[in-house]
Amino acid sequence: PRLIQAGLGAGLGAGPSLLGESKRRSMRRMSSTAARVLRVGGVPEHFNAPWHTAAKAGLFAERGIDVRWTDFPGGTGAMAKALRDGELDVAILLTEGIVADIHRGNPARLVGTYVSSPLTWGIHVAADSPLTDAAQLYSQPAGDGGASPRFAVSRMTSGSHLMAFVDAQQRAGKAAAASLRFEIVGSLEGAREALREGRADGFMWEKFTTKPLVDSGEWRRVGECVTPW
Repeated sequence: PRLIQAGLGAGLGAGPSLLGESKRRSMRRMSSTAARVLRVGGVPEHFNAPWHTAAKAGLFAERGIDVRWTDFPGGTGAMAKALRDGELDVAILLTEGIVADIHRGNPARLVGTYVSSPLTWGIHVAADSPLTDAAQLYSQPAGDGGASPRFAVSRMTSGSHLMAFVDAQQRAGKAAAASLRFEIVGSLEGAREALREGRADGFMWEKFTTKPLVDSGEWRRVGECVTPW
């Protein structure tokens, strides 16, 4: 599955509520049952629109749940850390990232599938990059003179980090994947800066989220890589 829901169990926490004011007044009038606060995290992308729509329509409030949503521009790695630190009750994140973090000791559990279709990752370069095809990332010297390409990644063990290995191995073999270098940029905005300043040669991110940057001419998409699981 592309995106899964993982959590540590519900608890109280801070954060902006997704409930409308009328729904909050209605919940305050409920005398028999206090609303259960559920701290939920996800990337600020179109995938999570149903959560916001349902909350604004009062569907959670009708069931006595006060959803406190937090955006995580840093993606799966940042949400995995928030689960570890007890800052979230539920996270909607990449399967591969949370499985890897659970393997390293994160006490989170997989509790459901949110999106089951494979994610299509776009492989992006700056508009002025000489590269015109993703395979050139592994067959030509990197922009900074290094022997291997430097990928921008939101965090180590994030989806953008893991998928760079997947793409390199599929296109050029294990040796190419093992030689990759990385620039930690924290978020999509950080990747924009890194490509613009030449600190990274490429960046992998979900293709529809980055489409406005490609359409505007800031980036070029030189290839795609479909999650192979």
